Amino acid sequence: MDALKLARKLLKQQSEHLDKAAGALGKPFEKALGLISECQGTVLVLGFGKSGLVGAKLAATLRTAGRPALVLGPLEALHGEMAAAQPGDVAVAVSSSGESEELMKVIPWLKKKGISLIALTPSDRSSLARAADVLLVTAMPADPADSHASYTSCLSALALGDLLGLCLLLGQDLEHARPAQAGPREALYTVRDLLASRPSNPTAPENMIIKDALLELTAKGLGAISIVDPEGRLAGIITDGDIRRLLQRSQGSLTRLFLTNVETVMTRNPRRITLDETIFGALQLMESKAITVLPVVDDESKPAGMVHLHDLVQMGMLGRQQGKKRSGAASASKNKSQSRAGKPDAKKRKS
Repeated sequence: MDALKLARKLLKQQSEHLDKAAGALGKPFEKALGLISECQGTVLVLGFGKSGLVGAKLAATLRTAGRPALVLGPLEALHGEMAAAQPGDVAVAVSSSGESEELMKVIPWLKKKGISLIALTPSDRSSLARAADVLLVTAMPADPADSHASYTSCLSALALGDLLGLCLLLGQDLEHARPAQAGPREALYTVRDLLASRPSNPTAPENMIIKDALLELTAKGLGAISIVDPEGRLAGIITDGDIRRLLQRSQGSLTRLFLTNVETVMTRNPRRITLDETIFGALQLMESKAITVLPVVDDESKPAGMVHLHDLVQMGMLGRQQGKKRSGAASASKNKSQSRAGKPDAKKRKS
């Protein structure tokens, strides 16, 4: 058979298996999801060979959803690592046959510790299925080659396992107060995450003279310096642009200017953002207010750092946002042109 035709046939078969799995979802899936959601310990994922690789992906997805999860190989478990399993854990066992000798030797240890067992396996008559508290039935192999390679059962187990993690992930309040147009990084990354790689935080007291503040501003290279009150709270900000405009307006001695306190020239009560705000929120504020640099404050309104527009450009955020705006503008222009195209020209009507 032609390789391309074979590939298409196999993909179509797998699609049909996944459709059947979707239609078969029911109470067992809900129960399995509930066990993992309410787990007070660690989700232990067990599997051997190809099923172990599927289990590793399942554990990774659960960790993404914020659930402690680790892969516990059956052989390793039998050689001392079973001590990692504790009451309050939940076990998820993946097997293409449901009769893996190594896996079945671990089950009594789990039962002894009162650990609930979720099984992903094709046969509800297998030893693993009968030992499980919850059974999620995966697809049976389609032919001898499939039985040897386990591609159908592994794909089915991978889909069901990932669904458990994804339902937990999407059920969390990850998008609370975060705009739908934000990408995955922008929606999850906070200003705190951004500042972790660049903790520079230039500050100056209100009684510092402009000369010294300018030296600090230049040394940190962020284009702005936060001015703090006697309690250390953000009181104002001075930017590079403020200094340039100040020099342009100055008609007197530069010496007198540089000896002036920053309090007299700073912008009071500047726009600011908190550490726990998303970087998408920072971008929206900076774009709407035409701000190049934005002070970051902690819960006590004390400066914690600066977000510079350059930081967001480096992350590729600005380009994506502008692309969306251009796309929206182009769509609006197209719609407008189409609406004009449907009407006779005004000049022609007059003539």
